[in-house]
Amino acid sequence: MKRFGLWLAGGLFLVAPLGAGLTGAGYFAVIPFTALFTLWVLIMRTTPFADGPAFFLPAVMIHAAIASTLLGLGLMLRALSGASATLPLTAWLALGLVALALGRLLWRPDKTVEIEAYLEAALKRLNDGANDPEDVPAPALDLTLSHPTEAEATALAAAYAMLDALPAEAPGEAALRAILDPLDGDVRSHILLPALLHRAARTATGRDRFAALIAAADGGHAWRQIDEARMAEAFELIVTSADTATLAQFLRLGNVLLDDFPTTAAGFPPVPRLLDIARQIAPGHPDLSDGLVALASRLEDLNETLIHHD
Repeated sequence: MKRFGLWLAGGLFLVAPLGAGLTGAGYFAVIPFTALFTLWVLIMRTTPFADGPAFFLPAVMIHAAIASTLLGLGLMLRALSGASATLPLTAWLALGLVALALGRLLWRPDKTVEIEAYLEAALKRLNDGANDPEDVPAPALDLTLSHPTEAEATALAAAYAMLDALPAEAPGEAALRAILDPLDGDVRSHILLPALLHRAARTATGRDRFAALIAAADGGHAWRQIDEARMAEAFELIVTSADTATLAQFLRLGNVLLDDFPTTAAGFPPVPRLLDIARQIAPGHPDLSDGLVALASRLEDLNETLIHHD
């Protein structure tokens, strides 16, 4: 959602001079739009001209060229289409200011600087220890080698903080989904699933196991990570912790996932493993044992169907 908002802000910002030309603005309009483009740089960066004041004039000239190009394109389209509609220049400048405000609301340059500093420090530690493998520091908690972007790292950090505020055991599914659903689109599947599974392994809480399971059982994520067997990974976390409450959720969400995305059967635990766990828990949890046996049977049928289909 945040990424979409930034694209929307950028699009509206560029549409403003184009629309001004299309609705008959004079060429002098290039001046306020150049100022608006320069204001974008000043607001959206913590140190907009860190390379020195000598770069200010070239930057303004570049912004003037962009504004001139977009305004001229709008005027050309107006001439070619024979459009006669007019709109005050102030309306398009207002649109540019709204886009600027939206972009600044979504983008936090101070957080970007913090993340860049963190990454730079981590790379420096790795470089310092490159000659001695024993001195290479262990990776930070909940970070994988998937290389998240700055925006993804920020989104994950915010989600972790909200997860920490929930009870460690037996949190409501709705509360977890309220945290995880906004990450869809902001964090790529190959970043999100390993991060949540790694966190669940580290914290060993029912809350984080359930959160990782919800993400792994999401149809879009599961399909994109089908070769990584994320449902199998979530299953191992659950059974290793003897978490019967989350095991029941695994059966429920797993069957829903197979209903909607049958090909994700390839990412589930192997049938022998399901049957082995079913046998182990049968005395104390017969319902869960029966559910695992039924799931194993369903996976066998699906795998056979998929093999014949191929």
